[in-house]
Amino acid sequence: MSNTKKLRSLLVCGLLLGSLTVASLAPAMPGEVSFTPTGLRLSIMSIVLSATDANGNPTSQAVLYTCPGTDEEACLVDVTDQDALDAIALSVGMAKVDTGTYDTVSMNLCAAGKNGMTPAPGYVRGTFTVPSEHKTYITGEGADSPFGIRELAAGDNSDAAFAKIGNWSCSTKSVHMPSPITVSANVATDLTVVVDPQLIAFSTSNVSGGMGGCRGMENGQARGICVSYPSIVPLVGQATPDLDRFLLAHHKSDPALIVDSKANAYVVIVRGAGMGDPLTAFVRPYYSETSAQTSSNMPVDLVYGGPGYFGETLVSSVHVTANGGIDFMTGGSLDGNSAIFKNFTQDDHKGIVDTRTEGSYQYHAIPIPSDSNPMGDGGASSTGDGGAGGA
Repeated sequence: MSNTKKLRSLLVCGLLLGSLTVASLAPAMPGEVSFTPTGLRLSIMSIVLSATDANGNPTSQAVLYTCPGTDEEACLVDVTDQDALDAIALSVGMAKVDTGTYDTVSMNLCAAGKNGMTPAPGYVRGTFTVPSEHKTYITGEGADSPFGIRELAAGDNSDAAFAKIGNWSCSTKSVHMPSPITVSANVATDLTVVVDPQLIAFSTSNVSGGMGGCRGMENGQARGICVSYPSIVPLVGQATPDLDRFLLAHHKSDPALIVDSKANAYVVIVRGAGMGDPLTAFVRPYYSETSAQTSSNMPVDLVYGGPGYFGETLVSSVHVTANGGIDFMTGGSLDGNSAIFKNFTQDDHKGIVDTRTEGSYQYHAIPIPSDSNPMGDGGASSTGDGGAGGA
């Protein structure tokens, strides 16, 4: 089943790529699994295109989309639903954009003036199986689902339903584009924003309700669910980019001793359609019952744990190598254990991943099979006309 989604128009949102990131999560352990939700409802209050200075501060902005609802609950959008994305794209297509050059796209999950301490609504729907327990769970609400999930008993054919995400707060997701977008008078320009829901959720038998993006018992003694904020990747002139997805397994020093079942990272390379050159990349943790233990701050398994896979890719670090691979750095300047790649290629391969302060690791990139469909037809069109503009 395809995960491909797209948002057409001046903003083309496609593929739920996943990862505005959650706060630090617990190490992988028995009973822990990542899964891809079949529904993810987030409040999208506004989408803004900005020009920024050297410090990342906006110098000019164009509001592409504003939710017509009165509050966040009224502005929930299922970002796995193509019809819902198309509705936003239609609205975006009417946006007025001043001529000029823009380098940043922001998605605001709450109304202006609300900070990260303010709760935000969010709902997830999905099904997952825990091999060691021989049990399948579905999301939902009600007395039988105190933490948003319940076991699916033998013979029960119930479908998963939306469950409220716990400990979810307001966020503004701002991402610099690999290439700035120039809006000129009467010239159409395509802007695509890629988002990916694959493996964006996970469950463990010890979820604490105090964990960012998680819903569980406060003392962490029961199974619950966690969801990451989605990552967004804005691209110019690429209405139909393709994604190459990988799981990564590590060993501190010897590539021959890498154990694939200990994979604990998810890496996506975004490239031009039809085996085009890589454009950018993003990462997030991956959890399974056999994953090497790691957290977003430091490795727990010092042999197999690898770097921390969290935070955004630094756009300025992205370079295409001579053999068609990609160099990129993740995390902020103070994230000493975040992953730094040189020549990550779009195939099954082994290599070395560095960090800023914690040394390097050998890794094996294991391709994840996926459908070969591009993000789809259509593209975003925008013209500027001395401040009038519009698609």
